[in-house]
Amino acid sequence: MLAAAGRRRINQGSNVTDDCLACGPGFLDWLAGDAVLRGAWQALARRRLARGTLLLASGASMDRAWFVERGLLRSCFIDAGGRERNRGFHAEGHWAGAPPAQVAQPAPFAIEAVEDSVVAELPHALLLQWQARHPAVQAVLIDALATSMATLARREATLLMDSAEQRYRAFVAAEPVLAGRLPLHQIASYLGITNVALSRIRRRLKAAPAGERAM
Repeated sequence: MLAAAGRRRINQGSNVTDDCLACGPGFLDWLAGDAVLRGAWQALARRRLARGTLLLASGASMDRAWFVERGLLRSCFIDAGGRERNRGFHAEGHWAGAPPAQVAQPAPFAIEAVEDSVVAELPHALLLQWQARHPAVQAVLIDALATSMATLARREATLLMDSAEQRYRAFVAAEPVLAGRLPLHQIASYLGITNVALSRIRRRLKAAPAGERAM
């Protein structure tokens, strides 16, 4: 039953983001269909993180992933001078971290709690065991990897081709709830602009006629 469910998700349409079974709250509904996997999931360690807590340090061994059960995380790159640039946000029902590699790699980014959060911790070694024992897990993981690649390609295109205002409009349109939960400086970092530039964009949009704001 689980394998069939995974195939249905993978074969639906061309929008992999909407169809990704592992990339949203529907993952838990899928997991509940198998008593063994459900029990294994419930046995995972949970971590409670206060706002500002570092879940993963840049350069640390990346040998696990985290599923956000409550709260909000951000992943960010940090350069040698300590400057940060957000790469993504991870709210309830979504994953943070990276898929397993043959050898654990140093994390190229850090993960921090933006809000008080609770995450389920899935070691890569355990995920590989699940893949070997449950063919449906392999299908779902492939689905998630395809979605991740498509998301990264769209983000790259946006950063290279769109103006700062276009990037902000697109972010708010796609993530209205998330935009309301995040401090503005975190959004600016994600969009690749300064806080001052974002403030100017927001003022300009507020001053524009309603029809123009909706464009």
